[in-house]
Amino acid sequence: MEPAQEQSGSSMPANSLDIKNDGKEAVLVSGSLWQAIWTMSWPLLLLMISNAIVGVVDVQLAQLFGASAQAAVGVADQIVFLFIAIILAASIGTNALVSRALGAMDEKQAIASHGQSLLFALITGTILTICSILFSGNLMQLFTPDTSVSQLAKPYLIIYALYFLPFSFLCIVNAGFRASGDAKTPLFIVLTMTTLNVIGDYWFVYGPLHNFGIKGLAIAGFISSVIGALLAWQKLHTSILKDSISKLLPPDYPLIMKLVKISLPAALQRMTWTFSVFALFFTLRHCSNPTAALAAWTIGIRVESFLFMPMFALGQAVSSIVGQNLGAKENERAFKAGWNVTWLGFFVMLICGILLFINAPLLANVMTQDSSSREYTIAYLQILAFAQPLQAMAMILNGVLQGAGDTKFPMWITIATHWLIRQPLAWILAITCNLGPNGVWIAMATSVSGTGLLCFWRFQSRAWEKLKL
Repeated sequence: MEPAQEQSGSSMPANSLDIKNDGKEAVLVSGSLWQAIWTMSWPLLLLMISNAIVGVVDVQLAQLFGASAQAAVGVADQIVFLFIAIILAASIGTNALVSRALGAMDEKQAIASHGQSLLFALITGTILTICSILFSGNLMQLFTPDTSVSQLAKPYLIIYALYFLPFSFLCIVNAGFRASGDAKTPLFIVLTMTTLNVIGDYWFVYGPLHNFGIKGLAIAGFISSVIGALLAWQKLHTSILKDSISKLLPPDYPLIMKLVKISLPAALQRMTWTFSVFALFFTLRHCSNPTAALAAWTIGIRVESFLFMPMFALGQAVSSIVGQNLGAKENERAFKAGWNVTWLGFFVMLICGILLFINAPLLANVMTQDSSSREYTIAYLQILAFAQPLQAMAMILNGVLQGAGDTKFPMWITIATHWLIRQPLAWILAITCNLGPNGVWIAMATSVSGTGLLCFWRFQSRAWEKLKL
């Protein structure tokens, strides 16, 4: 099918900022809407797939050290994700503010917003690093009863804490690039990081430093993040947002508060999701084979990430498109962009869900040699396969709403589906009905589907168009 050639209908000229970065910024507020979607989407799709590759490689290599090591990586990574959620939330506020400003052709405001976002993220990254180092031991004991798992995970988590500071800078710089319509530069940076991370993983597992165990995986992640941050610094100096570095200081408290107002609900939403995972761990702890169940969850979420990460990328891509078009007063174009990407993701994930169900045994055999973990993993993949279309809808429309600055309603959706539906249902099915880990997987699929339907309703209401940032 040929892309539809939809015109903006606005008297406003195409984004005048697109010539200031050697043409790297896409024109998001006029011309072909499908072309804008494609230009923003394909680099982010590759970016998310590359991120998923690192996660899968980490888990696959961890199996060489046993099921406890795999479980340790899975549990520790959830704590890492909890802290990263705060930084990613700041990037959502950055994207919303910068894309709106650029859509309205207010370059000064865009640069100021990006500079203050960098300041906020660097402070946040420093605090998170300190907290992770100080409290990693207590966190691990809280979320897993297996001492062999917690002992392996604690040093892994302490090393990974060093990742937060360079990642915070990198995350905000990349958000600024995407907000300006440049999705290729973040792709280049992340592909470089992924390549170095994977090489480092194999070096620490098979090379002369193999005695580091899973700690080597954390070291590889930290080194690649530092190199990625340095590369982002260099690329920022050649972008239309280069002057934002000079806007780091002094703090602009009203602008920072505006960023926090948008970002805080997004942070709480991500933290809600992460804590709900910890609650699932609590339920899995009461199953007959908790270590195998945790290992299966770790494997399953990594395999599934190859499907939902591209959907997350589509959500990020359309987020920038929606933000710029709302800034340019092109509300109808923003609405069409959201629907186009949502239905594309829905039908793609329908096909992928079928393939996931069919190939679940093969994927499980590749990822683990433990018979119990393999059995639980197959069930995980086949049950979650049914939820993939609505999960795509949830992730894409969540990006649309966040691009509009509507972060509170998605937060409440996540709280409702993950705590009022997922947790009670998981316990009832897994423990009361004696379904074991399969009951947890069913509860996950149910809550994800509910999230997709509620995001559909919120988007269709168009209330997000009326928000003032």
